Amino acid sequence: MRSSHQGRKLRYEGTRTACPMCDASSEIRTSQAITKTMRESTYQCTNVECGCTFVVVAEINRLLNPGATPNPKVNIPLSSHVRRDMVRVLLDNAGEAGHQARYTLPVTGDLFAGSADPP
Repeated sequence: MRSSHQGRKLRYEGTRTACPMCDASSEIRTSQAITKTMRESTYQCTNVECGCTFVVVAEINRLLNPGATPNPKVNIPLSSHVRRDMVRVLLDNAGEAGHQARYTLPVTGDLFAGSADPP
Protein backbone atom coordinates (compact mmCIF):
# COMPACT_ATOMS: atom_id res chain seq x y z
CA MET A 1 0.00 0.00 0.00
CA ARG A 2 1.35 3.42 -0.93
CA SER A 3 1.49 6.14 1.68
CA SER A 4 -0.76 9.20 1.35
CA HIS A 5 2.02 11.56 0.21
CA GLN A 6 2.29 9.63 -3.06
CA GLY A 7 -1.15 10.61 -4.36
CA ARG A 8 -4.83 10.01 -3.77
CA LYS A 9 -6.84 6.95 -4.75
CA LEU A 10 -8.30 7.20 -8.22
CA ARG A 11 -11.98 6.76 -8.99
CA TYR A 12 -11.19 4.62 -12.04
CA GLU A 13 -8.36 2.24 -11.19
CA GLY A 14 -8.07 1.14 -14.84
CA THR A 15 -6.78 4.57 -15.84
CA ARG A 16 -3.95 4.59 -13.31
CA THR A 17 -0.38 4.81 -14.56
CA ALA A 18 2.60 5.21 -12.25
CA CYS A 19 4.47 8.50 -12.48
CA PRO A 20 7.85 7.88 -14.18
CA MET A 21 9.55 10.27 -11.72
CA CYS A 22 8.18 9.46 -8.25
CA ASP A 23 6.12 6.27 -8.84
CA ALA A 24 2.92 7.81 -7.43
CA SER A 25 -0.41 7.36 -9.21
CA SER A 26 -1.11 9.61 -12.16
CA GLU A 27 -4.46 10.41 -13.69
CA ILE A 28 -5.63 11.27 -17.19
CA ARG A 29 -6.18 14.98 -17.76
CA THR A 30 -6.93 14.93 -21.51
CA SER A 31 -7.26 12.22 -24.11
CA GLN A 32 -7.78 12.18 -27.85
CA ALA A 33 -8.08 9.53 -30.53
CA ILE A 34 -5.24 9.61 -33.06
CA THR A 35 -6.57 6.74 -35.18
CA LYS A 36 -9.14 3.97 -34.71
CA THR A 37 -6.48 1.92 -32.91
CA MET A 38 -4.38 4.61 -31.20
CA ARG A 39 -5.10 7.09 -28.41
CA GLU A 40 -2.91 9.78 -26.88
CA SER A 41 -3.52 10.68 -23.22
CA THR A 42 -1.96 13.37 -21.05
CA TYR A 43 -1.38 12.26 -17.47
CA GLN A 44 -0.61 14.30 -14.37
CA CYS A 45 1.02 12.96 -11.21
CA THR A 46 -1.24 13.12 -8.13
CA ASN A 47 1.75 13.76 -5.85
CA VAL A 48 1.60 17.54 -5.29
CA GLU A 49 5.32 17.64 -4.55
CA CYS A 50 6.11 16.10 -7.93
CA GLY A 51 3.45 17.33 -10.38
CA CYS A 52 5.04 15.61 -13.38
CA THR A 53 2.91 15.77 -16.55
CA PHE A 54 3.52 13.30 -19.37
CA VAL A 55 1.96 11.85 -22.52
CA VAL A 56 1.11 8.17 -23.03
CA VAL A 57 0.27 6.70 -26.43
CA ALA A 58 -1.85 3.54 -26.26
CA GLU A 59 -2.26 1.34 -29.30
CA ILE A 60 -4.30 -1.78 -29.95
CA ASN A 61 -1.82 -4.26 -31.40
CA ARG A 62 -3.71 -7.59 -31.55
CA LEU A 63 -7.13 -9.11 -30.98
CA LEU A 64 -7.77 -11.93 -28.56
CA ASN A 65 -11.32 -12.23 -29.90
CA PRO A 66 -12.54 -10.46 -33.07
CA GLY A 67 -15.96 -9.82 -31.55
CA ALA A 68 -19.38 -10.15 -33.13
CA THR A 69 -19.31 -6.89 -35.09
CA PRO A 70 -15.96 -6.70 -36.90
CA ASN A 71 -15.18 -3.57 -38.90
CA PRO A 72 -13.67 -4.55 -42.26
CA LYS A 73 -12.02 -1.11 -42.52
CA VAL A 74 -9.91 -1.72 -39.40
CA ASN A 75 -7.04 -4.19 -39.77
CA ILE A 76 -5.93 -5.52 -36.39
CA PRO A 77 -4.13 -8.87 -36.41
CA LEU A 78 -5.47 -11.80 -34.41
CA SER A 79 -3.25 -13.01 -31.60
CA SER A 80 -1.15 -16.04 -32.49
CA HIS A 81 -2.88 -18.10 -29.80
CA VAL A 82 -6.23 -17.91 -31.68
CA ARG A 83 -6.95 -21.21 -33.38
CA ARG A 84 -8.24 -19.96 -36.71
CA ASP A 85 -9.07 -23.47 -37.89
CA MET A 86 -11.37 -23.96 -34.90
CA VAL A 87 -13.03 -20.57 -35.37
CA ARG A 88 -13.71 -21.43 -39.03
CA VAL A 89 -15.20 -24.82 -38.08
CA LEU A 90 -17.42 -23.19 -35.47
CA LEU A 91 -18.62 -20.52 -37.89
CA ASP A 92 -19.23 -23.03 -40.69
CA ASN A 93 -21.28 -25.33 -38.45
CA ALA A 94 -23.05 -22.87 -36.18
CA GLY A 95 -26.77 -22.40 -36.59
CA GLU A 96 -28.32 -18.96 -36.66
CA ALA A 97 -30.59 -17.42 -34.08
CA GLY A 98 -32.59 -14.28 -34.65
CA HIS A 99 -31.10 -11.10 -33.23
CA GLN A 100 -32.02 -7.45 -33.66
CA ALA A 101 -28.92 -5.27 -33.17
CA ARG A 102 -29.55 -2.25 -30.92
CA TYR A 103 -26.12 -0.65 -30.68
CA THR A 104 -24.27 -1.48 -33.90
CA LEU A 105 -25.02 -1.60 -37.59
CA PRO A 106 -25.08 -5.09 -39.06
CA VAL A 107 -21.91 -6.12 -40.88
CA THR A 108 -22.10 -8.68 -43.64
CA GLY A 109 -19.35 -10.64 -45.31
CA ASP A 110 -16.61 -12.98 -44.23
CA LEU A 111 -14.98 -12.45 -40.85
CA PHE A 112 -11.53 -13.31 -42.20
CA ALA A 113 -9.97 -10.92 -44.72
CA GLY A 114 -8.82 -12.52 -47.95
CA SER A 115 -10.98 -15.62 -47.71
CA ALA A 116 -13.41 -16.61 -50.43
CA ASP A 117 -16.95 -15.25 -50.36
CA PRO A 118 -19.61 -17.69 -49.17
CA PRO A 119 -21.59 -19.43 -51.94
